[in-house]
Amino acid sequence: MASENTADAMTVQDLPAHYRLLLELARLRLSAEQVAEVRALANRPDLDWGAFLEAAARHKMLPMIGRHVDRYRLDRKSGDSAGFPYPWVFTTAYLGNRARNLALADEFGRVFDELNAAGVRFAVRKGFSLGEGEYHDPALRRIADLDVLVDRADAPAADKVLTKLGYTQGRLAEDGERIEPYSRETQMFWRINLSNQLPYRKTASRPDVSDFNVDICHDIFQKKSGVSAGAAELLDRAVPAVLCGTAATVPAADDRLLDLCSHLHKEATSLHFIEDRQDLQLSKFLDLSLVAEAYRAEDWERFLDRVRSFGAEPIAYYALYFTAQLFPEAIPALVLDALRPEDTDYLEQYGSLDGQTARWQEPFLARLFNSGRHTAGTVSNVPLR
Repeated sequence: MASENTADAMTVQDLPAHYRLLLELARLRLSAEQVAEVRALANRPDLDWGAFLEAAARHKMLPMIGRHVDRYRLDRKSGDSAGFPYPWVFTTAYLGNRARNLALADEFGRVFDELNAAGVRFAVRKGFSLGEGEYHDPALRRIADLDVLVDRADAPAADKVLTKLGYTQGRLAEDGERIEPYSRETQMFWRINLSNQLPYRKTASRPDVSDFNVDICHDIFQKKSGVSAGAAELLDRAVPAVLCGTAATVPAADDRLLDLCSHLHKEATSLHFIEDRQDLQLSKFLDLSLVAEAYRAEDWERFLDRVRSFGAEPIAYYALYFTAQLFPEAIPALVLDALRPEDTDYLEQYGSLDGQTARWQEPFLARLFNSGRHTAGTVSNVPLR
């Protein structure tokens, strides 16, 4: 049996000041003590503002930092502490993300209306269910696309709706003016590994929105994971919601948290997402922590029962274990104890779903912030700075 010491070998205090500052700011609201700690870190002479800005953008935290800068007056001098430099970079990101997400909401609200009119059952995953739910602010969370759960039997009807609205399955061309077919390699990867349809896109012709992207999912687990939770069953348990200004549904609370766990695990361990530098982003762990923080004891019991019913303990444990490294207050130790498998060696592995299992050589906190860790899907020797 392997231990979890590799992931625990590094603590937050071992990180450079700019990454510690980013972690301090990765929360919806700050207490007076937390504001004081943010100011103390920001005033350190060894803080690399360039590295902080790069990490904040890479981890999709710029809009939240912008709101904090405005709300807590972090741009202003306080005692011996100077304010954040170039505060307009952060506040503009916050305001720009609001405009962007409102444009997405207008478009995706029309998608919801058309799906409803066509009698297609769907549930909204991640994105707007989090942005309009846990974040309570349309500007805080950067939303990339619309993720919807649809029964595979309804895929033709959903395709008809999206085609009517101008969507096609493909990627944005280099000129940004059209959608072109996916490469054969991408189509093959999607067909073999993922439980999603190839994404539907249409051009947006906006400076802040290059294209609208709809991702239809038929199962919250991946094909090679050995676990399955099909859309039909999840939709039977879905609950009504108002999103993007219109009628929609979202997965039941326990399914929703399990979906976030599966999504995090998939992207953190799949070579496709690792090589695309999408594997580890602080925003994904924050999403999960915010949903988990609202859970009461009885909610956790229902969640554990649901996880066990699918045999998804290793996937849920992976996501919750690493989330607890960053947001320990969100994940009860009793839940981790209940889910912990006998062998935890898989926590430091990646590529298993791709048939190319390898092992990380850096502890979790180091690789989370090490932008040089990707080299053709393997761990780089570039040191954390």
